[in-house]
Amino acid sequence: MSISRQPLVEQVIEHLRQQVQAQVYPVGSRLPPEPQLMAQLGVGRSTVREAIRALAHEGLLEVHQGDGTYVRTAVTTEPLAARLRQAKVQEVHEVRRALELEVVALAAERRSTDDLAMIRHWLAVRTTALANGDTTAALNADIELHCAIAGATQNAMLRDLYRIFAVTLRDALGVLWDVTAPARDDHSHADLVAAIEAGDAKIAIAVTRQILARHEATIYRYGAEEAHRQGAER
Repeated sequence: MSISRQPLVEQVIEHLRQQVQAQVYPVGSRLPPEPQLMAQLGVGRSTVREAIRALAHEGLLEVHQGDGTYVRTAVTTEPLAARLRQAKVQEVHEVRRALELEVVALAAERRSTDDLAMIRHWLAVRTTALANGDTTAALNADIELHCAIAGATQNAMLRDLYRIFAVTLRDALGVLWDVTAPARDDHSHADLVAAIEAGDAKIAIAVTRQILARHEATIYRYGAEEAHRQGAER
């Protein structure tokens, strides 16, 4: 249940990273030359070079001009945004649950007047888009609504972390909404906003649990349908 297919460069990056961590290429060893890697991986020179450049930027590899590329360490410092792009839907859901239960509680306790105005705005956009059957606009508004709620925590690190996570969350929700889009008369997000506005962290958490439970049910349904489809293709 991957969220999306990885671009070719990212596939090569992940393959080389796994090879290093499995000690196919131990620390201190030299990677095969470009032509050999191109033949092994079935990709072009530019793809190999971009992947090596990215891994060198992470600190995993070290390029010695005129000598080759060496493995510097097996401990990756892969950027969070890049790692999130490889996540599975279930993984995204679990991270979302951990983040949002804390986010909504803090938002209910700390929200400002400006925060509430932004939250209400995105709730209205989401509601209107769903009423019009525009699921793309509704999904975008849903993400912006939750980012606005994260901003209402007054915790800059939590706000920025959620914004980075939101890119992957949107892809995951897109997969789920393809299976079951929210009903036009669903008031759960309105209830969540009302709880935050009232400063009631307990109700905000309870409503969030209900939203997450529906998504979790869809994830399991999606997984069962995908397994059935793959079985029928065999």
